[in-house]
Amino acid sequence: MKVKLRSQSKQSTTLKMLLLLALLGVAMSLASLTPQRSQDTMAASATLPNVQCWVFNVEFMNCTWDSSSGPQPTNLTLYYWYRDPPKECSQYLFAGAITSGCWFGREDIDIYNNFNVELRAPGRHFKQEMKLQDLVIPWAPDNLTVYSMNDSQLELNWTSSYKAMCLQHLVQYKSDIDSSWTEQYVHQRQQFGLPSVDEHKLYTFRVRSRFRPYCGNALQWSQWSPVVQWGGRRPRERPSLPVLETVLVPLGLLTGFIFLVTMLTRLERVWVILMPRIPNLNSLDDLLTTHQGNFSTWSGVSKGLAESLQPDYSERLCHVSELPPKAGAQSEGPGGCPNSQHSPYWAPPPCYSPDPEP
Repeated sequence: MKVKLRSQSKQSTTLKMLLLLALLGVAMSLASLTPQRSQDTMAASATLPNVQCWVFNVEFMNCTWDSSSGPQPTNLTLYYWYRDPPKECSQYLFAGAITSGCWFGREDIDIYNNFNVELRAPGRHFKQEMKLQDLVIPWAPDNLTVYSMNDSQLELNWTSSYKAMCLQHLVQYKSDIDSSWTEQYVHQRQQFGLPSVDEHKLYTFRVRSRFRPYCGNALQWSQWSPVVQWGGRRPRERPSLPVLETVLVPLGLLTGFIFLVTMLTRLERVWVILMPRIPNLNSLDDLLTTHQGNFSTWSGVSKGLAESLQPDYSERLCHVSELPPKAGAQSEGPGGCPNSQHSPYWAPPPCYSPDPEP
């Protein structure tokens, strides 16, 4: 009995050892297979990059991918479709000798239907679906112009190359004393008004656009328009006189002053009239003693000037004629002068009557 029990225990131990070894072998085989599969999956996903498409002003479209993302650059082919069967890209873009994108013309763009693309490589493919109305980038606004409506308000106008109803605009402006831009959104219009401006400040404006919200929901903005400026009128400064004028004007004034002084000193009569001598208490004694009351000599007036200033009371003798009397041959006129009746008009010779004696 004891011999049989020992043989059975030895057999059970051997079976357990065999079972344990089998389990270890399975575990090791699974461990070796799992990393290989993960590496294959990572390699497969790395060789199929994401495709990014942009529609430029609904005129053309570029769809690009990163051809250098895989461990080894590979030429990929792109197929696209809306509802029709897939078609291969007809105009590839290249990065060196490797395909990196596809160019689409206006006839291949339908922004309001879902756009499907598929990248293909040997043994692999990658499919994407896009809404092109959310991927439109308009051209930058053009013909930016500033108008002054009145003394304190400006109007900014511009033009766009796409429908105005489909665009949202962002206006930025600042003055020369501002450190940052002020922003204002404008919908469906191509003008912007700015009130309360100061003409002595220099204002700068620029605008950009995007395709939203009525025709799409694009997040990408266009490029900025060229900037325009208004204002900066500084107070007028007096123009500086040329060097010649700064020399001639003072020189002319000095010459005129010297000429005037010379004329006044030479024309004694004018000088006496303009600058008469004013007597004072000290010089009155001089007038009475030295000049014996002669004011002309005391005042320094020359003899010729004093005589020219004296009034002239002399009068010319005039001849008086009178009509002869009607009767009488001869009579004495006043003062004993005879009158003649031979002529109806008789002019007596000049005669003088002696002053009556007192």
